[in-house]
Amino acid sequence: MKRNALFLAGLLAMVTLFSCSKDDDPVNSFRFDGENYLINDLYLIEEVFNKGTSAELHVFQFMFGNISNGDTTILALALLDEAVNTLGGNYPSVGFTDEAQRSVYPFGLIFLSGISLDGDSYYLTGDGGSVDARVLSNGLYSVKINNLSVGTYSSIGDNTSYQERGTVTGSYEGAIHKEVEVFGEGKGTVSNAMLNSLLQKVR
Repeated sequence: MKRNALFLAGLLAMVTLFSCSKDDDPVNSFRFDGENYLINDLYLIEEVFNKGTSAELHVFQFMFGNISNGDTTILALALLDEAVNTLGGNYPSVGFTDEAQRSVYPFGLIFLSGISLDGDSYYLTGDGGSVDARVLSNGLYSVKINNLSVGTYSSIGDNTSYQERGTVTGSYEGAIHKEVEVFGEGKGTVSNAMLNSLLQKVR
């Protein structure tokens, strides 16, 4: 009887421990300025530039969204590697003028990286943090955001004018609807309309 009571107490403690841990670190969410945003809307657009040439470049534009009570908060991540046209591995975040072959990069012209808070303000990524991205064997995606620096540039193209407003962490694992678009072709999808509206904020 005593053994059963100890076993049940231990089982209850384990359940409590795991449920608390899950609440503190929710999956499929991102965190900024002390607040967690569950990801309930997402897109992946693979933009292809200079298709069919030796300078062909693929940019993987992720858009993770949280829609809650009419407010929309979006985390946009543009990942690229000039040497590889596939997605995978670690992408360090750099500033506008840093030279990096592989990076999270805040272009702000056709695609971008940063966070849009409830449609009111937009912070671009700067130098600091990284993103790990993988395409899993079953076709699902795994994305981990590691202390990504976000802030403002008082002068676009000048890293010395960057002021960090905070960092973004988070992760996503699961299915993502993916579109492939060759640059220069028409853009009429919902995801591109959202991206274009975000780009207007930083011009």
